[in-house]
Amino acid sequence: METITLPNLLRRAIMALVTGLLVLLALEWSLPAAGVPSYVLPAPSRVIAASVDPNVRLAHHTLATASAALIGLSIGAALAGGLAIAFLFARPLEDALYPWVLLGQSLPSVALAPLLTIWFGNGLTARAAMAALFASFPLLVAMISGLRRPAPEQLAMMQAYGASQWQILRMLRLPAALPYIFSGLRVAGALAVIGALVSELAGAGRGLGYLITTSTYRLATDRAFAAIAAAAGLALALHGVFLALERMIVYWERER
Repeated sequence: METITLPNLLRRAIMALVTGLLVLLALEWSLPAAGVPSYVLPAPSRVIAASVDPNVRLAHHTLATASAALIGLSIGAALAGGLAIAFLFARPLEDALYPWVLLGQSLPSVALAPLLTIWFGNGLTARAAMAALFASFPLLVAMISGLRRPAPEQLAMMQAYGASQWQILRMLRLPAALPYIFSGLRVAGALAVIGALVSELAGAGRGLGYLITTSTYRLATDRAFAAIAAAAGLALALHGVFLALERMIVYWERER
């Protein structure tokens, strides 16, 4: 497996950027040449023009979606962390609650978006709640796996030195779980953005999902694609932030 280092990450980013630019250039030439109507699939130049159009207010809607996603991700992380620690110390609690957590995850989250809008209105609360629902489950699974990562020999040694369960949690289990937690955060960050978008599509006064809905009704697909690109950029930005934090905090895993 290739070592994850800063030069390797930069090389991958450059290769991905060059590939994306080539695809965009190909679409810019091929779509008009093939006679594809702009309202069906706009050329990249039209999408870029819509992105910088002040009337679209793309930055405003992106900030609204980012706020909901970050708040939802924070709530989901807190819930997942609390449940993971509770399951660790009380196995009967896990046996009683984890099947219900799985059942809740199996429910179509998209169908819950209108209900959340009814319960909390079409403001930030409903969007953050949906983002938390999307983000909490992968974080819970990652935290449970990470907290149980230490080997029995390590746990026995800590207990032999008289460490309490909370000391073992703080000094052994949490450091061992950090790679799992950051992996879960990278996934949960993208899911939180999706959750916020789903809530905005169900009914909101602002946000990228709202912009997509209003743009498609008006056949302004260039604006819709600009909003989709902004959502993808937001998810990638969260992924990059958590990857950078992981490299700084979990320094002992860099060369693995």
